[in-house]
Amino acid sequence: MAGRIVYVYGSANAIAGGIKGAFQHVELIAHAGLDAVIATPDGAAPTWFATRAKQVLHSDIRDDDLLVLPENFRPLLETWAARPNRKFVFCQSPWYVHEGLGTRASYADYGVEQVLCTSHSVMLYCRERFPGLPVAYTPPMIDVALFAPRAKKMQVAVIPRKRPVEAGVIADLLRHRYPKLSSSVTWVVIQNATEAQVAQAMGESAVFLSLARMEAHSLTTLEAMSSGAVVAGFCGVAGGDDTATPANGFWAAEEDVFGCVEQLARAIDLVMRGGMAYEALVGEARATAARYSREASGARLAAFWRDKLG
Repeated sequence: MAGRIVYVYGSANAIAGGIKGAFQHVELIAHAGLDAVIATPDGAAPTWFATRAKQVLHSDIRDDDLLVLPENFRPLLETWAARPNRKFVFCQSPWYVHEGLGTRASYADYGVEQVLCTSHSVMLYCRERFPGLPVAYTPPMIDVALFAPRAKKMQVAVIPRKRPVEAGVIADLLRHRYPKLSSSVTWVVIQNATEAQVAQAMGESAVFLSLARMEAHSLTTLEAMSSGAVVAGFCGVAGGDDTATPANGFWAAEEDVFGCVEQLARAIDLVMRGGMAYEALVGEARATAARYSREASGARLAAFWRDKLG
């Protein structure tokens, strides 16, 4: 009989979407009645988001455990390559695959049997990069209860980490091109915040400026949609992602800063006018995020692991 499903990661206290994604997977699998834990070097719980995932130490891993390793952490892949465990990679960003591989040609060289992919664009990447290595679609989870609309303020929330230069340029150009619109909004810059703080800021903001870049699937954008903010900006995925449509946001082409300013102005104007068009877009955005609810994503993930466990 197979052992536990163990997601093997580094420190849980680095503020990174990949860490939260791994903890969410473990929560969803355990909620489905399967034995799942997350293993970290020190067993310390994350301080920037709440979790019910059970944690163990790396040293607690047994040979019959099924291991899930991050796509980008080569020391972990090297450490467990020689162990007899069945091994999987959870690829949350194809742009960091090369960091995990080092000079090896494939994850298969580490004994990995399959890659879990957080979006369809990641699946396409992995199918090309690792021909013959099976891939599976295991979508992310959006906590629609936490990321929910609150009393709205006429403010624009933004997380500038991925595009700090563009953040300043866009705000400046908005003031220049649309002084009336710009003067009617305040800005909320979200940096080094806990998940609860992010949820509050998004829930209170009428507009969210998406500065996503080189994403696999922008969870931040989906969280803003779930929060009832009108999203404008970049989807962050070359060629588009699984969710961005003209019906649920105001999207600019990658690297088109001028176009992004125009889309942001349209978003602010829509909020100020209100009415049916505003309600329709917010409704469509929230419906988009709801497709990644705990129940929906959990059911798909549980089905995957039940199949692997036989």
